[in-house]
Amino acid sequence: MRYFLLILFINIGMCQSDFIKPSDFEDNPPKFPKVVMPSFSSYDSVSSDSTEALNIFTRGYRIQVMISQDENELITLKNNLEQSINHKIYIIFELPNYKLRIGNFINRKEAENIQKQILRLGYRTAWVVPTMIEMEN
Repeated sequence: MRYFLLILFINIGMCQSDFIKPSDFEDNPPKFPKVVMPSFSSYDSVSSDSTEALNIFTRGYRIQVMISQDENELITLKNNLEQSINHKIYIIFELPNYKLRIGNFINRKEAENIQKQILRLGYRTAWVVPTMIEMEN
């Protein structure tokens, strides 16, 4: 019992030392890179009768036909689909893949109707995805 108490007091004495200070655990603040936002002053000079209209985006739906890491594969598919579909076709890069999406649909029902048409063309991986779409003027 004496040995046990002796070991206990020695351990308590060693644990109470200032060998490790709370300040040893303070982290330095992270150093983030400086973000420089682009200047939009050039857009202020765009007149209303300009041939290039600024696009307005809103929530909507598109039909995603295919995902691939090969952009050329999607460009070929886009060229084939343009002959069959009267909607705008987009190739979007979202790390690490390229995605081929069709249309700008405000409601899901309209997108599902076009999806059925695409499925009949033989593209079995087509599905409706919620995304930001371009508003048509």
